[in-house]
Amino acid sequence: MAAAKESPRQKMINLMYLVFIAMLALNMSKEVLQSFGMISEQVENNNTSLSDRIVTFEKTIDINYEKEPKTWMEKKAAKDKLEIITSNFVSYLNSLPREDMPKKYVKNIKDSIVDYEIMDKPDYYDEKFFIGETYTNEGKEFIQEIVSFRNEFVELVDSLNQGKSDENYIAIINQVNDLLRPDEKVVNRDGVSMDWIRYHYEGFPEVASNTKLTVLKANALGFQAELLSAMIGGQYKINATLANFDAYVVSDQAAYFPGSKFSGKIILGKKSKNLEPQSVEINGNQLDPKESLNEDGAIILDFPVGGIGSREILGSVVFVEGDNEPITIPVKAEYEVINKPNTASVEVVGRNTLFRNYDNEVIISVPGIASNSVKLTTKENNAKITGNGNGLYRIRPSKGKKIDLVISGVFSTGDNFSDTKEFFIRRAPEPTVLFNGKETGNMAKKSIMNAAVSAIYPPAYGISQSVVITSFKVKIGARTFDCSGNRLSKAAKGYLQRAPVGFDITIKDILYAGITSGTKTLGPSITIN
Repeated sequence: MAAAKESPRQKMINLMYLVFIAMLALNMSKEVLQSFGMISEQVENNNTSLSDRIVTFEKTIDINYEKEPKTWMEKKAAKDKLEIITSNFVSYLNSLPREDMPKKYVKNIKDSIVDYEIMDKPDYYDEKFFIGETYTNEGKEFIQEIVSFRNEFVELVDSLNQGKSDENYIAIINQVNDLLRPDEKVVNRDGVSMDWIRYHYEGFPEVASNTKLTVLKANALGFQAELLSAMIGGQYKINATLANFDAYVVSDQAAYFPGSKFSGKIILGKKSKNLEPQSVEINGNQLDPKESLNEDGAIILDFPVGGIGSREILGSVVFVEGDNEPITIPVKAEYEVINKPNTASVEVVGRNTLFRNYDNEVIISVPGIASNSVKLTTKENNAKITGNGNGLYRIRPSKGKKIDLVISGVFSTGDNFSDTKEFFIRRAPEPTVLFNGKETGNMAKKSIMNAAVSAIYPPAYGISQSVVITSFKVKIGARTFDCSGNRLSKAAKGYLQRAPVGFDITIKDILYAGITSGTKTLGPSITIN
């Protein structure tokens, strides 16, 4: 089998695998277990980035399909099928880890140290996948799910590659076949041939197996992203003739003020230094083609915007392609000329107040000023402000009952802008405590035994920060037991085992840590059914 050309993403994952294998050769120290968790988090972050790329690729195919249904019909159908194949496989992988095992366990609340030492035993996956020398139904299903994903994926790529011999498609097929081989034998370092699933999952700490599942997800999402990219690139290559180009006017601003100049550019499908027009006409004025082009092949526009109201840009760009007849591409766009604003728009995501000691997301905009040119400060100097340069800021107040946000910037005319918005600062609300995801109701004894105490902030407040349960008390009938962490103690479970149907169970005195630390006196009340 020909070796596949590896993408930068795949090289990164392979490097993590090398680190992974090296760590497995060591004794399972606390530091090694913690490192597994950190690797898993890094790969999961990469998975999130891959998902964002996939969404962009899918939108690109959908947009092109709307414009040219016949040309993009095959790509659209393949995209839809690929989405189903990958999402089903990723959903299955997400279902494998222990449901009640927290991804993070905060051992030190003050320093927010994430501890993965609780995942040091192999029991969970050993019991889940293996039974003596054979496999459980779940183990067999695990192998089959990987094989099914591989075969369905390769079949889809083969259908796209039929009659084309596209190198990108062939490389993707080779990658998938090389990396997903759970139905084949693996030779260990002692030269012994063994089943793939035993080689990778038998006897390993739970955190290590979870990390391997995360890497499997990364591979699946990576294959999806690479295939979508190849589909788009291949079709664009087919369509990359000047006759199929459209001209787009890209304005540097959404709106303009009287007395200012329009600034923007005309983009012709793709940037190219070699793409030089024969003539350019905008609003009845002839532009010098050479002087109008920037280094990327974009045609720069610069003219007075006119009076207040809706304005049109009309014109044409003429190209000569080889010895063929000149190709004229029409230009048409609109823009608005408005009065200068005297106030800024400030929106706290999800609410109208700021929570103390929490990174509140705030969206700030000023019409006529680019978002990356807007500055945000405070009068009281009682908050930490960070931003991404695109109008989204995070404000973390540390004290006080109110805060004055100062928004400033400079219009294209050179005029300065400044505005102040007042917001109240308040303490974050108490979280809602749940037992097995419930506040009240009936629950089977077995479910109670395995249930965990958790807490979330009310969704209406838009708070994304997690809450850690450090201890609680459980009242079973007339008896009360102290429990550390978020699970019933051994003593509580022993008493619960003997408790009859109809007994009431109350969770109380819950010690939690989130935006603030505190104790919630009364929590969920459950009845044994």
